[in-house]
Parts: sequence; C-alpha cells; structure tokens
Amino acid sequence: MPLPPICTTFEPYFLLSQDRLTDIVSHFRKELEEGLESYGKDVAMVPSFVTGVPDGTEEGTFLALDLGGTNLRVCEVRLFGQHKFEIKQQKYKVSDELKEGQAKVLFDYIADSVDAFLTDIGSDISSNEPMHLGFTFSFPVEQTAIDAGKLLTWTKGFNAKNAIGNDVVKLLQDAFDRKHIHVRCSALVNDTVGTLLSRSYQSGPALIGAIFGTGTNGAYIDKTRTVKKLGEDKIAEAEAGGEHAGQFMVVNTEWGAFDNGRHCLPVSIFDNKLDRESINPRKQAFEKMVSGMYLGEITRNILLHLIDASALFNGYSSKILNTHYGFDTAFVSGVEGAKSPEEVKKLITSQLGVEAKHIQEADIEIVQWATKIVSDRACKLAATAIAAVVLHTGNDKVPEGEEDKGVDVGIDGSVAEFLPRFSERVSEALAEILGEDGSKRIRMGLAKDGSGVGAALTALQAKKALDKRSEANSQFIPGKKGPSHQAR
Repeated sequence: MPLPPICTTFEPYFLLSQDRLTDIVSHFRKELEEGLESYGKDVAMVPSFVTGVPDGTEEGTFLALDLGGTNLRVCEVRLFGQHKFEIKQQKYKVSDELKEGQAKVLFDYIADSVDAFLTDIGSDISSNEPMHLGFTFSFPVEQTAIDAGKLLTWTKGFNAKNAIGNDVVKLLQDAFDRKHIHVRCSALVNDTVGTLLSRSYQSGPALIGAIFGTGTNGAYIDKTRTVKKLGEDKIAEAEAGGEHAGQFMVVNTEWGAFDNGRHCLPVSIFDNKLDRESINPRKQAFEKMVSGMYLGEITRNILLHLIDASALFNGYSSKILNTHYGFDTAFVSGVEGAKSPEEVKKLITSQLGVEAKHIQEADIEIVQWATKIVSDRACKLAATAIAAVVLHTGNDKVPEGEEDKGVDVGIDGSVAEFLPRFSERVSEALAEILGEDGSKRIRMGLAKDGSGVGAALTALQAKKALDKRSEANSQFIPGKKGPSHQAR
C-alpha cells in the first residue's frame, strides 16, 4: 500500500544517501581536528590523561563511584586477569537536601557511603596502600589531569553550594581524609572513557568507546601529540607519566554537540520543533538526532503532523500524542521489533492511547514507516561518528607491513542494546562510508557498565602511572592491619 504523498516530502531528511553520509563524515573530521587544536569548540575533545588501556591480563581490586542522579552507586571490582572480573555494588540515595546543601556535606555523605559499603562487603583492604577509586562524575567539568577536574556547572537537579569552580576530586579526597578512610580518588572518569577501558579489558584493546543511550558520546585513543591545545609542557608531562609514555591518550570527544552550527546535519521541521522546545536550543545537535532521549519525541512530532494533515488515524489524536515527550524511544524499539501488524496495533493503543476504532491497516504501515526512518537515520548518523574517528586515526586501512587486527568498538547504552538491529544497521552504513573492506575490519560489541567496571579500570591505569613515578603514595599514612578500611 503506497504511503500518503505527504510522507515522501520528509524522507530526504531521514533516508540519507551515500554522498550525504560522506559529507557529514567530512564535517565530523573537521570538528574533531578543531577540538584538538583549541579550547572552546562544540566538539570539545577533552583530554582524559588516561595514557594506556588494559589488555585483560590486569589483576587487583579497585573501587568505582558513580554520581549523576538520584542514587550514588559504589562498586568494588575484582580483576582476575584472563578478561575476567567480579563486581559487588550498592546504591545510596542522594536526598534533595544533599543536592542543594553545602558541597562539604554532600561529599562527606559520599565518603560515608563508601565507608559503609566497604564495611558491608567486608573488604579486606590492605593496610600498606589505599584502595584506588575511579570517580564517574556525570556533570560538566574541565579536566586538567587524570585525577583533577573543576566543576563548571551543576545539572540534573543538583545545586550544592561552594562546589562550582572547585576540583571535585579534591572535594572527595578531602572528605576521605577528614574521615581517615584509606581510599585514594585516583581518577576522574567520563563514562565513555570507562566504556572504552571496559571493552578493552573484556575483549582486547579497543579504539573507541561509544555510548548510544539517553545521550550519545564517544571516546577514542589518539596520539598524545595530536592534542595540540595542551601545549608542549603539558604534552611532555602526559607523555612522561603513562604506561605507554610518549604514545597515546584517551580523548573524550563530546561528539553529541557535533554540528551545532547546522552545516551538514539533515535538520527537518520535526528536528527544529524538538530543538526549539528543548531546554538547550541550538545545542547538542547530533545528540538530538541519535540518542534515546529524543527518538521518541521526533517520532511523536511526525505522527502529530500527519494527524493534523488528516493522513493518520482519521485525524484523531490522543492525550499521550498531544503531550510533550508523551512517549519515549521504547515505543520506537517496540514497533521496530514487532512481528505482525496486530502487534503494532496493540502498541499504538496501549502506548499511544489511540482508540482502536481509529486505526486502519494503512495507519499501521505509516507508524512503522515513521519509526523506521527515525531509527534508520539514528543508526546511519551513529556510523558517521565511528567512521570519522576511524578515518581520523588512520585505522580505515591496515598499516603497511602489519598484521590486520581490525578495529574494535565498545558500545553501551539503551539504544545500542534495545533498538532492533542497531549494530547491523550501523555496519551497513559503515560499508557505505568506508567500503566493504573497511567496514569488515570494524568489530562492535557491547561493553556494559563503563561507569562501574570502566571507572575501576581507569583507577587501575592511574595507579600504573603513579607507580611509574615512584613514591606517589608517600603522602598517605598506612593504617594498622585489621578488618577496617579506615586508617587508625
């Protein structure tokens, strides 16, 4: 059954040609390079100061801390080598009073939570050396070292006083020290960096760690010398400290802000409406076409437009369809994964609230078409980000005289995990961009829990760097032996 003519007017913004994909990748590479050259760019290219990645042989016990919402998560990760690990974790509620009170009180609570966690799990912490902790802090920071970063602004309902402009690692470490808790906050972690390290430990060295979930972002390994904005002194310092000194650094791209200037992305009237009504207009342009927070809303805008044109549901809407962010990307995934028209009709009635009497066979096809073009575009754009990094690093071809080990990409997030055929669609788009031979070299696999396992692995990398500088732990006073994790 042919689609109504109105539908075909939208398709050029969603059914991206090979030429269009190539053009987007070209712009992507340009913005990656600009972000490496200087500060203040949309694609910020934040240096993580992580100068090595695990290979799966590492052993040891490390802590991870994840702050970024209603709950604080504390993890103990035991690495056994041979790509194997074990994780214990607990969540602790962060009250509104803590979110809006003094920063010192908030960080004291975080330290107390770590203390309680270690007591609950009966951690056999060594008395000779503090436990190393990776801190996933999901707020905007300006990172200046692997264990230093100033808070730029609070988001997500947090507004703790006397924190903005301060080093969040120091705030946490001061709380540990005040309470004589024998833990060292060794690393400030972005979750994409954690995803890259988690994938590397579980499956061998990866080039990229990418998150396609509520938002989207990616981290990758680049030569330290390419991060030119650091300046020669900082580059030399970074090169001197890492396990692979003089070679590599993990860079957090912040690629969700790609093309905020609207030079190449296919911005439809539905994208414009979503952006205009968002809390951050003209920001995070790429993210708003790719991530789970927005795919449902783009679909809702399309369906409403078709309803208003009397091309869908006989012009009848519903309270859910009329509500801003009335349904989320789970509906898109559900329709994409449906096995029959009857299943789609049930989703329309149950999740969109449309009365069954208004749903015709043609309406089911239109809804399937709408979800498909939205999710297809998201997958193709996800491929442009991966392809841009692969091309930027020169990994689109096998280095002359070297064995072809391929390119490994660790992915995480609800879109990557639950959108049907996500990886296959991305691979198909990569073949269009890089050619069949280039795309076949790229392996993608889920790398779960970058903010837990990955944060602990970042702490491991920081510990390695500290060990290379010798006497880095001399500032800590060893505690007495015993079951307690507090220095007495």
